[in-house]
Amino acid sequence: MRPTPQIRRLRQSQASDTRRGAAHALIAAMLIVFGITVAFSIDFAYMQLVRTELRSATDSAAKAGAENLARTRDPDQAIAAAVQFASLNKVGGRNFQIRPSDVILGQAVASLEGRWTFQPGITPYNAVRVQSKVGGAGIFAPVDLFFQSLTGKPAFSTTAQATAGRQDVEICLCLDRSMSMSLRADGFTYAAGNPLLYPRSYYPSVALQNDCSPPHPTLSRWAALRDAVNIFLTEAGSVQSPPRTSLVTWSSSMRQAYYPRLTSTEVTREVALPTATNFNWASNRDAITQRMQALSNGPLIGGTKLSNGIDEAVLTLTGSNSLVQSNKIIILFTDGMWENCRPPEDAARDAANAGVVIHCVSMLTGSQQVLRNIATITGGSYTEAANATQLRTTFQNLARAVSIVLTD
Repeated sequence: MRPTPQIRRLRQSQASDTRRGAAHALIAAMLIVFGITVAFSIDFAYMQLVRTELRSATDSAAKAGAENLARTRDPDQAIAAAVQFASLNKVGGRNFQIRPSDVILGQAVASLEGRWTFQPGITPYNAVRVQSKVGGAGIFAPVDLFFQSLTGKPAFSTTAQATAGRQDVEICLCLDRSMSMSLRADGFTYAAGNPLLYPRSYYPSVALQNDCSPPHPTLSRWAALRDAVNIFLTEAGSVQSPPRTSLVTWSSSMRQAYYPRLTSTEVTREVALPTATNFNWASNRDAITQRMQALSNGPLIGGTKLSNGIDEAVLTLTGSNSLVQSNKIIILFTDGMWENCRPPEDAARDAANAGVVIHCVSMLTGSQQVLRNIATITGGSYTEAANATQLRTTFQNLARAVSIVLTD
């Protein structure tokens, strides 16, 4: 007997309800799985963020401790500096903390191949190791995750380690001595009352008199740079092992049409890189100071062939007086835009290939993308200075930072 239409419709309705019920159950199960997957993904991403923050805090603490150790030579102060700088960083939204016992002093020794070995407790200390902990045996509590109840994973714990020490450093001060360096340190005119001006009768105009005379001894950009270099040398000389330092200046080739009819060179190695054998910091410092003063006593002329300066500085830091395992650094200063030379980024790539880092400093030029590019290519920094005070601070900070490196 065939079922009636009513029975067939009833059976179809029941089957449809069964299928809908199964679909709903399947969708519900898939939503649960999807939710758990999303929760795991979010918590995993957050754990990676915590690891990155911890790494940054640990690096910062180690470098701060090593810088303080090199400057003060006081182990207790170095440990305190590491602890303090760790607390200035946030991990998981909280100010990070380490114990003094998490800071270990010792010696970092570089092999001829450039590999570092840290020897804890060995004196004289030249390196600081920081062992950071989130949770576990650390003072800093584990980080709560967002979906602990859903994923069943407890609060997150992790560790990080960083060692920073003072490496043997070779520095080249690579300085712009173009004509614009005679202008005011806070503007774009010549400073009034310059006692070094040559007689007005030598020149057909006041402008040429300023162009052809030495810069103002206190108010010019060159005077500001000379003072900043002196501060750099003072700061660099305060550490246990001051860096061997050379001096290169650059502009462009030209000859003055009026007295004293000076001819400028594109680039000059004013002070060669001292040898590591029997190195004497006082002699190195005095040679640079005296050469900067000698340049202050004569006219500054020429343009801004920036790449030529970089190339000569790289040659200085990779020549026969350089050590293979040393940290090679150029401090590049300019108050103008590059001209009449190859693209500075090309010179920066050559420097990077030679293992040279370039820290760039500009004065009264606004933001210079090309200098940012140079710093990025070589792993250096870029700083803008708007006046003499900012320039001095920049060179002081560079002197404190360049000799400290992360060894692991």
